[in-house]
Amino acid sequence: MFSIHDEEKIKDLFKEKKIPPFRYSQLENAIYKNFVEDFLDIQTIPKELRELLKENSFYCSLEIDHIVTSDNGQTTKILFKTKDWLFIESVIMRHLTGRNTLCISSQAGCPMACSFCATWKLGLQRNLEFYEIVEQVYYAANMLYKEWTILRNVVYMGMGEPFLNYANVKKSIEIICNQKKLNLSNRRVTVSTCWIIKWIVDFWNDFSQTSLAVSLHAPNDEIRNKIMPVNKASNLETLMKTLDDYVEKTNKRVFYEYIMINWVNDDIRLARELWELLKGKLAHVNFIPYNAWEWTWWSFNATPRFIIEKFQKVLENYGVPSTIRATMWDDIDAACGQLASKK
Repeated sequence: MFSIHDEEKIKDLFKEKKIPPFRYSQLENAIYKNFVEDFLDIQTIPKELRELLKENSFYCSLEIDHIVTSDNGQTTKILFKTKDWLFIESVIMRHLTGRNTLCISSQAGCPMACSFCATWKLGLQRNLEFYEIVEQVYYAANMLYKEWTILRNVVYMGMGEPFLNYANVKKSIEIICNQKKLNLSNRRVTVSTCWIIKWIVDFWNDFSQTSLAVSLHAPNDEIRNKIMPVNKASNLETLMKTLDDYVEKTNKRVFYEYIMINWVNDDIRLARELWELLKGKLAHVNFIPYNAWEWTWWSFNATPRFIIEKFQKVLENYGVPSTIRATMWDDIDAACGQLASKK
């Protein structure tokens, strides 16, 4: 059995059974444009073909375990259960501007052990298959379609380190951005990494238009080593050199994520260090208010808003653009790994 999103295997099956190639186009249109949710409901192909597909492939491998929407209706968190009883998460964010963004997972659990993240508790359970990643996007796009709106942005910023599952992440991007499928713009897809340098090089060759976000969270090696063990493998100097090469090759700005954790990385003097690190670079900083969770190792707390604003002001004075990410999901455990860890 193979996934309905595996175009190559479906076409091989059609070729073996001497089914005309145009039937795949009909199938593709029914699935991705009309969001038909069952083989037997695809009326544009013969009944015999629908039954053949049902015998040889599956529509969805993920099961919905839990869905919760924030009180203001802006955020929906979806907890999926895989066939082998693992839990992964996706989050739909409906912005007041009308733009809809989906945050998806690339692994079940995560091996990076960042001390502020709920997903570390799970460890790495396994990489997700490409179709399990696509199914998260498909489900959200279908949900929004029923709300008479569309999915505009996808961020690989949920559970897992995308570059440690690069082959499946790559294939999933190719599917969701295919014009005949979900037709997302490559420019509106962002991949977030703690940084795995080898794959950053592959990424800029494969997806020169897709955005790159780097989980920075500290402007120096001392603090970053404490909260992000991956930094011990190589220092910030090496990372920044790689990112300079990325910008030179793609001419795209890098988005730097900086979670504001009280008494850890929010000393105002660190704002100047951050400027020193990013000055003259094609960069944008996203300040993320920390979303505390019940198993945090060191009882991390969120930085007060006024301190985040002071931190941001320092960067603005030095000409480094930044934004403070809106918090619109605290009431539904929407930070990465919170629901899955509870399960």
